[in-house]
Amino acid sequence: MKLSLRRRTYIALCMLACVAPVTLVFAQFAHDVSPSTASDHDMLLAALGHFAASVLTYPAGVVGTIAVLGLIYAGWLTPTEALLLAAPFYIGAGYIQWYVLIPRHFRVGLNTAFHPDAPSSADTPVKLRDGQV
Repeated sequence: MKLSLRRRTYIALCMLACVAPVTLVFAQFAHDVSPSTASDHDMLLAALGHFAASVLTYPAGVVGTIAVLGLIYAGWLTPTEALLLAAPFYIGAGYIQWYVLIPRHFRVGLNTAFHPDAPSSADTPVKLRDGQV
């Protein structure tokens, strides 16, 4: 069981989920949106960014969420700032989960579609307890 996304694509999607809400908040400044409306949009966009990042990195992405929720609750960071702070946690935890731990756990070898020289699982004989093939 392996995530079918390439590693660079996965990292790019996580970064996009974390950076897109911030760019949309900055776009509001360029369009002279009133502060009360911008504040509402800021919360909504940050919530969508946290949701998208947590879906991409679930369940390991909880580390990033827990790391910043206390800072939001204490009032030290806005939700948008917290999203930027949590981005490395989301990306790191998701990467380790999907590309290190799960392949090690399920002992996934090289994908024969990308590495035609690698032997497929159908080519390797199955060994029984008595050493019979």
